[in-house]
Amino acid sequence: MKRRVAFVVQRYGADLVGGSETLAREYAERLGARGFEVTVFTTTARDYVTWKSEYPEGASDVNGVRVLRFAAERERDLRAFNNLAEPMYVRATTPDDERAFLEAQGPFVPSLVRALAAAQAGFEAVLFFTYLYYPSVEGLRVAADRSIFIPTAHDEPPLRFGVFREAFERARAYAFCSAPERDLVVSRFDLSRASVDVVGIGVDPPPPPDVEEFRIVRNITRPYLLYAGRIDAGKGCDEMLRFYEHAQAEVMGCPDLFLIGNLAMELPKTPRLRHLGFVSEEDKRAAMAGAEALICPSPYESLSITLLESMSFGRPVLASSRSDVLVDHCVRSGAGLYYANADEFTEAVRLLVIDGPLQRRLGENGKRYALTQFSWDSVLDRLIGQIDAVKASGPAT
Repeated sequence: MKRRVAFVVQRYGADLVGGSETLAREYAERLGARGFEVTVFTTTARDYVTWKSEYPEGASDVNGVRVLRFAAERERDLRAFNNLAEPMYVRATTPDDERAFLEAQGPFVPSLVRALAAAQAGFEAVLFFTYLYYPSVEGLRVAADRSIFIPTAHDEPPLRFGVFREAFERARAYAFCSAPERDLVVSRFDLSRASVDVVGIGVDPPPPPDVEEFRIVRNITRPYLLYAGRIDAGKGCDEMLRFYEHAQAEVMGCPDLFLIGNLAMELPKTPRLRHLGFVSEEDKRAAMAGAEALICPSPYESLSITLLESMSFGRPVLASSRSDVLVDHCVRSGAGLYYANADEFTEAVRLLVIDGPLQRRLGENGKRYALTQFSWDSVLDRLIGQIDAVKASGPAT
């Protein structure tokens, strides 16, 4: 008989981009290949900004994984949400404030929570992805005894809200993405009754991409730096673009900067800045393999799948020092440089331009790190270990 586990995640689909969504899909499909029967409880939304219903409700199959979709009771009005949330980030909050935040943040799907409550006894474990959203917080109320929390947490204002403290301290086990994420959560919450491990994500040895075809099709003739992901001020992209303008003025032979991903902010009229839009996985791999370096500007990261993918192609990384996770990757791998301001960003770009041996050494270090420290076999062994721990622990006393 197959072992049965459930996943709870705010969005799910083979065509979705997002760190925790990608992590959930990889875990689900790979556990399925290990003989588990996985059922995903999720929403009908593609867009995390509005939670608009776009997938059909009900059951479906996504790459061999059973998916149950529930429509949010209301779409999110981002302006109204920001007007509610931003004052809360800088003042004391009440339980009523935090409840309003949670429901306005969404996706507000009481039907998902009811369905999970009715079905949870049939699963060995229920894996909850991302601490910030309603399905995890409310789902942990009804399935705490079987819960494994993958919070994808980073140091941001909502992490101090009491409503999330309750969620963190209900979980029976944790599968953290990185050691800095684990250390942050342990410093904030009482996890003494939980089984804790850093599970992370695996990196497959990448197939050789056709970099030359990518260059020809995109009419690329110069060296370039690359950013891959949602192009959003909240991801540090506005700061990255300011720093890149500074580097252009200071560095002879400064590479172009290419952005791939959905655009969620206005771009400046910067010379040699190109937005390539949303590209296929094949083109993304070719863009990474052909770049001088990948830029990771986000101050809020719990793992950074994109960073590991780029390292697996032997490319250096240029990361924001405001993210403990990114700095930890750079230091442990010996594969990246990190910056705190425009001058440091500029000097890092200058080193990558003028020091070919350094660039190659960083790339070789990164490839070794990504493919040895993040093998899927070891990741799945650790994840199954947490499932076993929850199964063995029995109901809470």
